[in-house]
Amino acid sequence: MPSSKFHFMLIIDDFRKMKWVAFLREKSWVFENFKNFKAMDENVIENKINYIRYNNGGEFTSKEFDDFLKENGIKRQFTIT
Repeated sequence: MPSSKFHFMLIIDDFRKMKWVAFLREKSWVFENFKNFKAMDENVIENKINYIRYNNGGEFTSKEFDDFLKENGIKRQFTIT
């Protein structure tokens, strides 16, 4: 029987006071959903992401994610939790 466990990723834009939620079946979906959010934010809303703040969870610390952030000039900030 499939698991009914889900995860979510909450993105908060501190400047515009906007929130975006993605429901994820697997934590590994975080990177793809962030790339989708970035594309929407930069193309539709015409906003460039400068910083991303998150906990030190493995879903945010992959080499692929790190390389993507560096390529796009996005700086990392870690929370204390």
